[in-house]
Amino acid sequence: VWDKCIRVAELARVIANRVGVDAALATRAAALGKCDLMSRMVGEFPELQGIMGRDYASQGNQPEVAEVASALDEFYRPRNAADGIAEGKLGQVLAVAERLDTLTGIFAVGMKPSGNKDPFALRRHALGVVRMLIERDLPLDLSWLFQTAQLADDKVAAQLADFIYERLAGSLREQGYSALEVDAVVGLRPQRLGDIPKRLAAVRAFAALPEAA
Repeated sequence: VWDKCIRVAELARVIANRVGVDAALATRAAALGKCDLMSRMVGEFPELQGIMGRDYASQGNQPEVAEVASALDEFYRPRNAADGIAEGKLGQVLAVAERLDTLTGIFAVGMKPSGNKDPFALRRHALGVVRMLIERDLPLDLSWLFQTAQLADDKVAAQLADFIYERLAGSLREQGYSALEVDAVVGLRPQRLGDIPKRLAAVRAFAALPEAA
């Protein structure tokens, strides 16, 4: 757990600098991100992870700053498909760093999901990254994220990219975009996922023109 905290803290520091967030706060929040997992409360009620982290960090004789305390809860979001994503910038940085470390680490050791089996919830993690990058329009390219996470194997990086684009395409179809619209945009494999809504709007506007046929 400590090893993961160290990796996520370093990722959070670099990502924070990239998106204009206080890197010191990002590092601090990442270092505290797993502390509540050691508590009896979360041991008994796992669904409280993050929530208890926020509460522990905001109380006591030396409470953390409010932004750090909130991030300890927010970075778990979205917890499910119906959940919203982190509202605070610090929580968004942690959410991306946490999921990126999990995805790159497990793909690197050859344990990507197969069939219906997904013991590490990698599909949910990938969709969380997709939503974070799109809904918050974070200025982060996928290739840069892989490089930052030290995913040096090109073959593994390509597999992870395919995995993320598949989650992206499925999410867009669920939102009501046609298969043709999704293929036209995702087929180009844009690195900046925050551009996706604009690209889809452009494709849809073009399709409405008489010349489109």
